[in-house]
Amino acid sequence: MAQTIEDQPSLSELQQIQPQRLIQLFFKYILSDIAKRPRSFKIGLFSTYIVIAFLGLLQCLKSLSPFVFLQLAETSVGDTDLQFLPKNIANKDDFKLINITELRQYTSQINEFIDVSPRWLFMCDIHNPKAQLNLTSFFMILDSQLENSIGLGRRLDTDIITSNQIYISNSLQKGLNVQIGETIQIQFSVIEFLKHLGFNNTEGESKNNLRESFKKFINDLLQISNDDILYRKFDVQTMLQYAKEYKYYVNDLEESDWKKNQTKKKFIQSIYNQNLTIQQKKLGKKIVDFLFARNMTQDAKHIYQFTLRLSSFTKEITILQIEDGLFDIAIEMAEFQLNFQVYKSVQSPKGKWTEALGMMVYMDYKNASNLFLDAILDRFDTVIKQKRKYDKGMAGAVSQLIPVTETRNSVMSKLKHFQLQEYSMMANVVFDNKYPKYETPQNVKTVIISSTNQFYSIAGYDYPVQIMAPLGFIIEIYHLLKHFIETIIEVATMILLMLSILLIYSLMIGDVDEKTYEFGMLRALGFRKSWLIGLLLLQALTFAIPGLLLALITCYLLNTLISMYIFDMSLLISSYNIPIYALILQLIIGICMPIISNILPIKQALSTALRDSLNLFHKVVSNIVVTVMRLEKIGISLNQTIYSIMLISIGFISYYIIPMNMIYQNFGVAIFVLNIVFITMLVGVTMIINLIQKLIEKLILYMILCIKSSDQNLKPIILNNLKCHENRNAKTTLMYSLGLSLIIFTGSSFAIMSQMMENYIKINTAADIRIFDVSKKFGLDEYRLKQQLEWEQHNDPSLIRDYTFSALPLNEFPGLPHHFYISPLSHFPRKSIRLQPVQQNLLNTIEIQYYQPTEYNTELQDVRYLDNGLRDGIYDLYNRALNFDIQSNKDISGIVSNSKFHQIFDAKYKKSKEKAKKIDREINIIIPEGYRNEGSLSVNTPALLTIKNKQYLIEKRLKIMHMATKIPNFDFSAYATIVFYGQGLITMKDAELLLKEIMEDRAVKKSKNYKKIKEFIQQLPKNLSFGLPKEQLFIKFKRETTKEERLDFGNRLRNYFTNDQIYLIDSQELMRTFDDVFTYFEIFNAVVAIIALTLSFFLLLISFISNVRNNCWEIGILRAIGLQEIQIQKVFIYEAVSLIVSSGFLGSLVGFTTASTFAMQIATFSESHFKLAFPLYTFLFTFFGGVLIAVISSYLAVRQLKNKEIASILKNQI
Repeated sequence: MAQTIEDQPSLSELQQIQPQRLIQLFFKYILSDIAKRPRSFKIGLFSTYIVIAFLGLLQCLKSLSPFVFLQLAETSVGDTDLQFLPKNIANKDDFKLINITELRQYTSQINEFIDVSPRWLFMCDIHNPKAQLNLTSFFMILDSQLENSIGLGRRLDTDIITSNQIYISNSLQKGLNVQIGETIQIQFSVIEFLKHLGFNNTEGESKNNLRESFKKFINDLLQISNDDILYRKFDVQTMLQYAKEYKYYVNDLEESDWKKNQTKKKFIQSIYNQNLTIQQKKLGKKIVDFLFARNMTQDAKHIYQFTLRLSSFTKEITILQIEDGLFDIAIEMAEFQLNFQVYKSVQSPKGKWTEALGMMVYMDYKNASNLFLDAILDRFDTVIKQKRKYDKGMAGAVSQLIPVTETRNSVMSKLKHFQLQEYSMMANVVFDNKYPKYETPQNVKTVIISSTNQFYSIAGYDYPVQIMAPLGFIIEIYHLLKHFIETIIEVATMILLMLSILLIYSLMIGDVDEKTYEFGMLRALGFRKSWLIGLLLLQALTFAIPGLLLALITCYLLNTLISMYIFDMSLLISSYNIPIYALILQLIIGICMPIISNILPIKQALSTALRDSLNLFHKVVSNIVVTVMRLEKIGISLNQTIYSIMLISIGFISYYIIPMNMIYQNFGVAIFVLNIVFITMLVGVTMIINLIQKLIEKLILYMILCIKSSDQNLKPIILNNLKCHENRNAKTTLMYSLGLSLIIFTGSSFAIMSQMMENYIKINTAADIRIFDVSKKFGLDEYRLKQQLEWEQHNDPSLIRDYTFSALPLNEFPGLPHHFYISPLSHFPRKSIRLQPVQQNLLNTIEIQYYQPTEYNTELQDVRYLDNGLRDGIYDLYNRALNFDIQSNKDISGIVSNSKFHQIFDAKYKKSKEKAKKIDREINIIIPEGYRNEGSLSVNTPALLTIKNKQYLIEKRLKIMHMATKIPNFDFSAYATIVFYGQGLITMKDAELLLKEIMEDRAVKKSKNYKKIKEFIQQLPKNLSFGLPKEQLFIKFKRETTKEERLDFGNRLRNYFTNDQIYLIDSQELMRTFDDVFTYFEIFNAVVAIIALTLSFFLLLISFISNVRNNCWEIGILRAIGLQEIQIQKVFIYEAVSLIVSSGFLGSLVGFTTASTFAMQIATFSESHFKLAFPLYTFLFTFFGGVLIAVISSYLAVRQLKNKEIASILKNQI
């Protein structure tokens, strides 16, 4: 029983008390109460502190997450914010590089930009002479000092290198087995350089085709447009005679300047008298001026040596042959070598360049001009000397015309002031104050659009650059993950807030129950109800405010440490302060949580009659509750109103809010709303299923007593306790069930998202190693990659199980229609389809667990089965046993076939032997399941392929061999929307014949795109199987491989990458990265579970202590009639275990059901097999932790009765 407060004021003093005195009285009472009941204060303080600190820290981490995602994005695609590239111009003669000096004049006027940095990137061959190893790598030239100053590659700690020093990637260092400080040789090819610049047509692919481009350049330079001049044959002996006479003639001219000038004038006059164009006359004058300005005697000697060498192997010569000889010299100069010293190796680029490029070498641009120029001129000297000495053909003769020393000096003189930065291959721009611009996707879009618009407004909309924002694109993907994390944080906040509010409520309601007599005495002495309300609120704030202050200090310190780590890691900086919204949230929780928790305790304290409050020995129930129900008089129920508002809100959210955010691509809000729907569903199901809590409690109790049969005599007492404590226990068990179900749901959500990401990666990579060409310009070098893979299989038979190529879809060939159509023979319905050629062993290479067939051709006899027992549908694709190919005779012109004049023309063609045979070949195809209903197609349906545009129409018969819902890496689905972008798999042979037929079609040949198709095919790599460009390569390993093995294997394959748009993806390494991310999610969920269990422990402890105090009189009676202390403990422990196990079971059931629903939804949308990712360890920890907490808390609650006299227990003096 509570004692009277010292210095208690009288009734008259209470009625006239001043506010200051009243506050002093409140504090005196509260401090006295804390001294008497320290446990309640400590529990309230600790629970408030841990919840506010943890939730505030979560909000701080949410504000810091953009730094982490920005760093991940920079590691993926590089630090550059905007990348300027030269425009792809159709006329390659007009192709221009970027003039950085000019570009900087424009970018300097834009406030968002710090500066622009030039870069040059191309491929090269690297040789380590010491280890005799060769690799292919990317070579990059950059301005190290400028990039360091603007923060491009800021996380990579590098020095300013000079001379011939280079940085190399760590993978390249391992591949070459080179040590720091050693020298390596790098072979450069001008042809590859030109190809990288975009010369991917006929003129730039091979040496033979480049020869034609070179000749055209020379002819245009010399203004030669007449083929008669080019092909005119000149007698070599006559030329030799003229060369001899010319020697003597120029000797005479050199002796007299007057004679030399007069002769020069006559030559010029002669040129202007010829029937030439103005441009040709001007060019002729320049040539005469050039020749007469030189040492003509030396030139005459060179001409004589040239004609003398010609006479040794030919009698006639043309200008084209001389151009061929000059080209042979130039093409050998196109490949040169430089020696570099390895300064350091780079473990990871850390945003300096994209990791997708693989092996990398880079140097500073300041010495690049001189190094490369000296190397080219040295190569020039070597080539000329070798041609003069060893070449007995045209190149050797032409080399006699080239003055080596004079040419070298002339080039050096003209390039003396050459500025490399005026001919940059790309330019990288870095934003000023970078972090805020990437904080939200909307900020990214706004700054990119505004800055690029501003640039083109200044530079002109026809300025020859194209701007790319790779970082802005990839950051949007990471922001989707950020939205998911934010939603999980909000779920955790909801769980902990509910538990905290209930905990504080239990503390306050327990205090109200215990202090009923005290409050009654105060009210009897004149203590007003408003003062009592203030006292209870102030009492709640006494542990809330200190807990809030401690939480703010802890949150600030932890946030500072985490911020320091993230800022140091990302080398970006922001404020160390707690974000405003996090601070507001903490203040709201710290102040509002105790106020909300006090509503019911205040109501109970004020609703107890004064007579009942002063009754010390009897438990009474006489709460007075007055409710005014005016709405019901007009037929309106409060409950019905609330339910109707809820249903309207759910309908509005489902039909308007979610679709609107999807349309406007506000995915963060959409994800949040969807998760709120799931959580409200979970809360609703928990509240409904909690109605059977009593039944489950009794069943659990019966099971316990069946196991512990010696305690059967305690069953009536335990059942009576469960009935008496029903109201208080209902709140406790409901919150425990809800908390456990939410923890299971969030844990399952993490696991499902991790599993979904794993499925997404494996479906898209499809194999252990995937190599693909993004550019779709050249394709993979199939022949050399095959040779390397065959060598790998021979060198280590246990490494590679199989590999397969897939070709470029026919729809994506330049010049071909981008839409092919598939339909039944009726031409309706007709749906778009993309034809994808694949090899026969595709399913032996890709991840077959994601292969989902739906229908096969049952008439085939020769079938093959995969390792998982499924039939190999791709093998069926190559089976032509059931195909019906129609062979027909057709006249070449395609006019009179099947007409009445066919016999006449057929006889004519027989005589002239011009008759042609055409085979209408039926094409096998595999299509997605989604075409079944939408396209009216099936395996048994004859189908038609239609290829058409405005110029031509081609139709081919199709035989559908197989239908599938999923084939990894290809666009297959059972949904009807697949008909807009679906792929149809065909054989390589069918693709080759179909492409050939398209190319030979008369209408195609007449179309304006025919030249584009021809040029694309001619520039492809050589020795392609079926003549088709290969877009992807899939490799499956036979055994488990280490990271180092895969890295070395990938480096060996990178030797055969032909451009910087070819990427290699290691699916295992990619999965490891995402596994690390989701590991943090699991840790987060575990921390939430631990905090929830801690709060549950205090909640159960308070609840059981209140139960014990309320049952003191009954316990005293039981003790008086002989019940032992151990039996009393068992009564409360069995009651606690029954409560917690039953509520845990119901919570687990709800969480499991909701998680299953979520998993089924994910499986439905992703068309994957249903697989529930149940968080077993989190569940076991939470469930059995709850049982253990129930036992401990019930034991601690009953322990206060130990060694107490029965009389004290009957008087509630414990």
